[in-house]
Amino acid sequence: MARILCLHGLGGTAATMTPMVDALVAAGHDAFSLTLPGHDAEPEALHAVGWAEWLAAALVETVDVVVGQSMGGSLALAVAARGGCRGVVAINVPAPDPDALDGLEWQRSRGLEWVDGPPLADGEVGYTRLPVVALLQMVEGSLATDLAAVTVPVLLVTSALDEVVDPFSAELVASSLGGPVERVTLHGSGHVATLGPERDLLTAVIARFVAGLP
Repeated sequence: MARILCLHGLGGTAATMTPMVDALVAAGHDAFSLTLPGHDAEPEALHAVGWAEWLAAALVETVDVVVGQSMGGSLALAVAARGGCRGVVAINVPAPDPDALDGLEWQRSRGLEWVDGPPLADGEVGYTRLPVVALLQMVEGSLATDLAAVTVPVLLVTSALDEVVDPFSAELVASSLGGPVERVTLHGSGHVATLGPERDLLTAVIARFVAGLP
């Protein structure tokens, strides 16, 4: 049995990870999720928090494995870089991207304060618009993470039909990690794979990965 923390992405809530948590608990693990700071009210709440608060929330618990969806995957890697777990599952994780940071800063300098988020998946609870400052925090946090310091095993899951994160991001992340990497592609899934049509397959892959950890 492993203690597994499941983290949602920017604008989401713990509901994004609920089916995954339930399936992992049914498989005998001590799995749980949490709603990151600023994600349990209105999107304006994201103005008052950022990467530091999100990472602090992820580091509160003693866990064996961190499973993260999108930004949750970035946080999972940051936890691992600090020695906070013995395995990571990163699902549709964005690669650190200085160009994205420059683009967001350019947009904000011209008065853009909000962007529309992607449509919510079936069963997803979250925000449909996001403050640019929250996106900046996400990108800055990702860039600040030393991926070479992630020496624990990492399972990188990529959705071939991801409409938010370029699937090639996983290639860039994999090449930067300091430990063993396993790759899995979900050919029929979009960005929110934990609520998608292949979520049973995803759970099985994760359970197998966890069982094989040293």
